[in-house]
Amino acid sequence: MSLAQIREELHQRIDLADEHLLMMVYDVMTEVNLEEEEDDELAQAIAKHDQDGPWKQMTEEELMDDLKESIAEIRRGEYISIEDLEKEMEQW
Repeated sequence: MSLAQIREELHQRIDLADEHLLMMVYDVMTEVNLEEEEDDELAQAIAKHDQDGPWKQMTEEELMDDLKESIAEIRRGEYISIEDLEKEMEQW
C-alpha cells in the first residue's frame, strides 16, 4: 500500500471514528510530536554544548590515542580509588 493510500484510508477511518478512537489517535499523535520535539531539543542542546564547550567530535585515531594515554596513566598509578573518591565527595 502506498503512502498516499494509507493517508486516504486513515482520513476515511478518522471521519468515521467514534470519540474514543479519536481520543486514542490524538493521544498517540500528540505523544509522537512530543518525543520528536524532545529529540530536537536534545539535539540542539548537544550542538550548542559542542560549540560552547571543550568537547568536540573525535576521530577514531584521537580516541585510540586518548585510551592509550589513559591506560598508561593507570599503569603509572595516576588514578584515584573508589574509596578515596567517596571520601573526597563527602567534602563537596
